Amino acid sequence: MKSISLLTLFALPIVALISGCQSEHMPMVNTVSNAEQTANINRVIDQRVITDPTFANILYLTEVRESKTNDGFKRIQVFMKNCCNVPYTFSYRFNWYDENGVEVEAADDEMWKQVNAVPGDDVTLTSVAPQRNCSDFKVRIISRF
Repeated sequence: MKSISLLTLFALPIVALISGCQSEHMPMVNTVSNAEQTANINRVIDQRVITDPTFANILYLTEVRESKTNDGFKRIQVFMKNCCNVPYTFSYRFNWYDENGVEVEAADDEMWKQVNAVPGDDVTLTSVAPQRNCSDFKVRIISRF
């Protein structure tokens, strides 16, 4: 009797673990990176305006980085993570501003770009300033349920 209860005690967690790993949803993405990063990263302190808290919890902004292109134009990268267990679609658009705070229109008038984020995956939104005198930016993100 004792051996049956011990077998049950050890078997149930294994069955639960195996069945819990099988999901009706798409598989989530696991990531691995080097723990000792050697890149010289210039992180941007961001200011957020959240109008949809549900969306903000699904698509989590992890960090914003700034760099320069070889031609001297400012480049911004916004890193986000899909914290949902299903694919998530959203659109984004960058706006750029000169040193006086005036919006600078891009030659192609940067359109909304659509992104499909895999569950658990990281997404990088990248934009390069349309002119060298651009000093500030704003990225707008909208949910596409």
